[in-house]
Amino acid sequence: MRQDTVRAIEQYRSGRRDEALVLVEQVLRESPGDCSALNLAGAILFELGRLDEAEERLVRLVGLDPAFLQGRINLAVVQQAKGARTQAAAQFRMVTVLMPERPEAYDRLGSLLHGLGDYAGAARHLRRTVRLVPDDSDRRVMLAVSLISNGAHAEAAEILAGVLAGRPDHADARSNLAKVSLSLGRPDLAEEMLVEAAPPDGAGLTGEAADLLARARLYRRIAENARRPQCPDGLLVRAPFSVLSGYGDFAQHFVRSLMECGQPLQLAGLTGEESWRPAFADPILQAAARRLGGPLRPRLALSVLTPPLVEPIPGVPTVNYTMFEGPRIPEAFAACNRAHDLVIVPTDSSRLAWIAAGHPEDRIRVCPPGIALNPADAGASPPTVMGPRGRSVMDYRVRVLNISDFVARKNLDGLLRVWLRATRADDDAILILKVGKGGAFLAGEVRRLVEQGMHATGRRLEEAAPIALLTDRYDEQGIAGLYAMATHYFSLSHGEGWDLPITRAGCLGAGLIAPRHSAYTAYLNDEVAHLIPCGIGPALMPYSSDYYPAFHGLDWWHPDEDAAAEILSRVVRDPEGERRDASRHLRDNFTWDAAARRLLDALDGVGR
Repeated sequence: MRQDTVRAIEQYRSGRRDEALVLVEQVLRESPGDCSALNLAGAILFELGRLDEAEERLVRLVGLDPAFLQGRINLAVVQQAKGARTQAAAQFRMVTVLMPERPEAYDRLGSLLHGLGDYAGAARHLRRTVRLVPDDSDRRVMLAVSLISNGAHAEAAEILAGVLAGRPDHADARSNLAKVSLSLGRPDLAEEMLVEAAPPDGAGLTGEAADLLARARLYRRIAENARRPQCPDGLLVRAPFSVLSGYGDFAQHFVRSLMECGQPLQLAGLTGEESWRPAFADPILQAAARRLGGPLRPRLALSVLTPPLVEPIPGVPTVNYTMFEGPRIPEAFAACNRAHDLVIVPTDSSRLAWIAAGHPEDRIRVCPPGIALNPADAGASPPTVMGPRGRSVMDYRVRVLNISDFVARKNLDGLLRVWLRATRADDDAILILKVGKGGAFLAGEVRRLVEQGMHATGRRLEEAAPIALLTDRYDEQGIAGLYAMATHYFSLSHGEGWDLPITRAGCLGAGLIAPRHSAYTAYLNDEVAHLIPCGIGPALMPYSSDYYPAFHGLDWWHPDEDAAAEILSRVVRDPEGERRDASRHLRDNFTWDAAARRLLDALDGVGR
């Protein structure tokens, strides 16, 4: 190692990064292949936030000396910071090959893979760590968490029980074992785990532990009632009633319609018997809120949740009403649902996704939900919103709405590319893009996505029709006002389990533009909507080679952006000539009364 490099290292260790960088860059001008200097330069540039320069130095280093381990670790850290997590994982994987006896390398790789949604890969590497350090309780818990995420509940429970046998005070092991016990349908074990660490009445527990104990005791009471013939027969429904979500919306509508059918119900929420808020003012739902907590003898438990959130009750058949947005479900979904008596999905697209993952065809049914006007839309008036060019949004002839969470599956990057390509500055049209649920960070991320879209298309915002980007939080009445503004609704999503926003817009008479895939094909056709052709390909993050974590290793649909741009261009320039109306079709063919009866038919024969 050169003396100047040694001096630079000393400067760096004493906190004088700028002086160290000057020295080390001088070394590299004279000796471009000095690996120690390249590694130090990469570390300093990373700390200074100059990530591209840091990556360049470290890539050069590992090219010159592939066995320089700290250089590879530093490169992985830089790539993680840049969002290139797949490349970072490749570097950590090489470190494990070069240092197979070092558990830290497997730890870092396992944690990174877990964050990428590769739970099977994470567990594989964390198992290596556990074999190298078998007495490390924390590492065994990390392995169990990855196994739980992948649906391997029984193996995770065995590992966690082993940890507690040696470390009864390990709080994470205890809470995770309680959770996995509920997932395995063993509320008795979950209660045992929790009361061992608290007074018998559970009064010392708070937060998640208190919720877990409450659910364990609730499920035990329900299991006891299921064996009591004197209790009235009925159904137990568990769903996120008090959470604003698609699943919660479906569940509340199903509850209302099932009650109209005369079906006795008992309700449970995500955390137990918490109060549930009817999503809209309705006398039936308000009555339900007052009297749906009474005990009954459930012939089955219907969960309206994603499969990993289902918690079976001993002696009560388990049915899961769920959905997925791609051509094949993740292994975690498949593993969880294999232990359940029946799966019900809203569309044939979801049914095929379960079958593609090996779920038995005779244990899956299709039951589309209803489609109806949202009560908040009655009498909703458009708010006063100014577009980016100083013109009121309502002054535009064509007002195209999209309401989406800021997630890769919604393909907002593709939607922005299509808008930039398909529209011109003088078009009498505006895109109203309502993204996420608020926050300064979100606004910055959306602006970055817009900049990437401009770079990808070679077109500036000023060259296209305007875009009103809305990232603030809106209440229900505010959201209703956005729907009241729209003449059209445009989705370019990579896949949908159902898509409540587009059905809501369609009920209000907005013209619909959507991809020809997944749930859209269940309730739209060429007579009532403009449908975009699609292909299938890897489910990657926008402008990245990383998988969208929820779809790791899976495909989703890729709408044809050329076709989408051509359709959008026609609609913007001739909205009356391209008019298609789905409102009557949606409301007549997808009533909630029919949905409830289909659900009861699907449940017929399950349980007593």
